[in-house]
This record gives sequence, C-alpha cells and structure tokens, in this order.
Amino acid sequence: MAETAKRPTNANAAGKAAPGGTPNVGSQGMVSMDQALSASVGARVRIQTTNNIALEGILLAACSITSLLALSMDTRTQTTHHVVPISSLSSFTIISLPTPATQSRAPFGPVNTSALQSRANAALAKAKERATKVNRGVGREAQDVFDALDKQFSARWKAKDIIVMERVVVRGPGYRAEDCKVITKDGEGLLGRVKKVLEHERRRAAQREPKGAVKPAVPNIVPAVPAPQGPRKGG
Repeated sequence: MAETAKRPTNANAAGKAAPGGTPNVGSQGMVSMDQALSASVGARVRIQTTNNIALEGILLAACSITSLLALSMDTRTQTTHHVVPISSLSSFTIISLPTPATQSRAPFGPVNTSALQSRANAALAKAKERATKVNRGVGREAQDVFDALDKQFSARWKAKDIIVMERVVVRGPGYRAEDCKVITKDGEGLLGRVKKVLEHERRRAAQREPKGAVKPAVPNIVPAVPAPQGPRKGG
C-alpha cells in the first residue's frame, strides 16, 4: 500500500524511514523532504504541488543543492521529463519501490556550474559588444554598411561616421566610396579594400529595391482662381 509523505514543518528534522521504503516526513523524529526524496530515487512516485498540479512517474533525481527534482513520465507514445522545484511540493507518494529496470538507468553526473557560469558570462559579453555596434541614430542601410565593414575588418561608430581599424574613416550620412578618408599613414592599403566593400553594399542595396518601383510624383499645385463676380455697381 502506498504511503504519502507530507512536507515537513521543520526542514532540518531527521529520523528513520518508514518500513517498505516510504520515509515519513513531518516534524520531530521524521526526515526532511529532501532526505525523503533522495531515498526514493528510482521509485515510482506521485507528487502534488502547492498549486494543485499532480505528476506521476519515475523519480530520476533529487538535488538538495539546486532544490530541484527530475521526474520521468512514460506514455504510450513518448517519454517526457519534468523538473520541479522541491519547494513547490505539498506532498509525494511512493507508488512502487525501485525495480532493476529503474535502478539500471544511467546515473546523472554532477552539473559543472562553473562551466555554465562561464558560458553565461561569455554570452553576456558578446551581447554587450554587439550592442555597442548598433547605432540607433542611423538608418537600416547605414547599419548594413557598418555590419559588412565590421565583418570584413573591424569597425566602430563615431557619431554617424564609421572608423575602420582606426585607419580609415567613412563619413556619414553618405557612406560612399568617395566618403572614405585615410586617418593614419598606414591606411592607404586599407582604403582600397574598404571602398570595394562599400561599392558591393551599394549594389546589394540597389538589388533589394523592387524592380519597376516608381517614386511618387510631386502633385501639381494649381493656385486657386477667385470666382467671377458681377459688374460693380456704379460702373
């Protein structure tokens, strides 16, 4: 017969597990929820959350460090996995004890939190770097020109001008080949390459325009003509 474990009032309480592998969870003389879950890994359990969500499946893991549990639920068509905060549990029930099949599942290795933090920091630094390369004061075509130059070389914004490798400046708002200027003595070799990128981007921009697009003509403004008036009296 399945036994239900209620959430403890004292999380530090410790005690012995009840017969049959179902630990009692409560106040004095009983085990904590974390201990009860750790002792039940591999068993089929039913959990109830504080917002009245019920899940039933194989308890894969219960981590006291992250305060999370992992539950595997099998259906006729697929297997789904759920990660649930232990703090959200109101109770859990052991339906059946671990079997050789559930105990033979590959154990979960430790999570390298340092590696995860490093990846998060790298992603944040990359996002910040990208934000510095977006100029909200220019149009889409100007930003496309900048992105092409930055991809080919290395570029940064200076107001509405583009500085390429600290040796060539592309003046805005034209961003044409004739708007390029060398700002250092060793920039002559780079100048020609920058101009080629600019010419290529102008051709791409022209290809993106719809074929046969006609700019709207300026409407003819006809001055108002006063309505004719009758003969003046006494004329």
